[in-house]
Amino acid sequence: MAGTAVLVEDNLMFAMRVTPGLQRLGYQVRTVAAGAGAVDRIALADPALLVVSLAGRGAADLIRAVRGHAALASLPVLGYAGHVERELLQAGRDAGADLVAPNSAVVKALPEVLDKLRRRETGDEPDEWDED
Repeated sequence: MAGTAVLVEDNLMFAMRVTPGLQRLGYQVRTVAAGAGAVDRIALADPALLVVSLAGRGAADLIRAVRGHAALASLPVLGYAGHVERELLQAGRDAGADLVAPNSAVVKALPEVLDKLRRRETGDEPDEWDED
């Protein structure tokens, strides 16, 4: 088993598209609402991965708070948003997401995205998904 993946996604329909992909990769998925207490709920899940919708309320602040939490600072963070939402993707990168990717890649190519995230942790990859 890959461990626990915490998903922060306000859109239930999109969460229903991401969750099965994570489960197929062996993750137990916990969904956490953004907002007050979110970092503590994430820490309680003892996650191996954090997946954050950058379109969600306070997403960049949440990523910054995770990076500032002693137990979560090195947690791999994948942020995603629509491919035309360049400012959200940049905000996720600036907040400390290890990799940012468009929604389509998270849904259609999640194994490859997570492989790139693992390579990113070693410094071998850029911090943005390239669909080319």
